[in-house]
This record gives sequence, structure tokens and C-alpha cells, in this order.
Amino acid sequence: MKQKEIYIDPSLNLETQKMVEMYFSIKTVSSIEGFIYSEEEFLNKYKNTYSFNEFRNAEFYAVYEVNECRTCRHSFQIMVRNRKELYDFLQTGNLLCNCCKIYQFNIANTLGFNFS
Repeated sequence: MKQKEIYIDPSLNLETQKMVEMYFSIKTVSSIEGFIYSEEEFLNKYKNTYSFNEFRNAEFYAVYEVNECRTCRHSFQIMVRNRKELYDFLQTGNLLCNCCKIYQFNIANTLGFNFS
């Protein structure tokens, strides 16, 4: 999985835009991507600033490319609004593209099963 881009609402002030870039900034070590700043480091640096209040209500997201869908083996992209969404997605182990996810959901509804 690799971070492809970060979308930031252009109407945000420059300080908030920098915060978003810092929030999603990554480093790669031995072909493994990780965030440069932990949640705690990020919060300690910005928690009592005006920009942090704007950051909490801002529209931004990161786009990640997943190497392959668990079912069809094609690569696909996901959009995450925060690190919790990313961690939740990775923890599920259910790395399905939208087509396979919809297909699986329809089968589950038809048969009355829950595959999640």
C-alpha cells in the first residue's frame, strides 16, 4: 500500500494546509511507509492553536493505492480522511476493491450471510 496524493481544501489558510501535509507526511524505510509524526507528537505541537480548530473541521484526505484486491487481484485506490480510517481499513484485512465489495455484499444479502 502506498500513499499517492493528499487533497487539501484550497480555501484553508496556509498554516492549516501545512498541518494537513504534516499530519499525512510519510517516510519510507526498507520499502515500508510510516507516518513521520505520531498522533501524540502532532497534537502536542498544534492542539491549542487557531489552525488546529480549523484543521478539525477542514476538508482533506489522502489517497492510497492498495497493491491488489483480495478477490480480483487488481490494484485499487482508497480515500482516507484520517489515520483512524486508515488503521481500521488495514486491521479488517478485507482489502477489496469497490466492485468486489459490492459483489460480495450482494451475494451476502441474497444468501442472508454476513461475510465481514
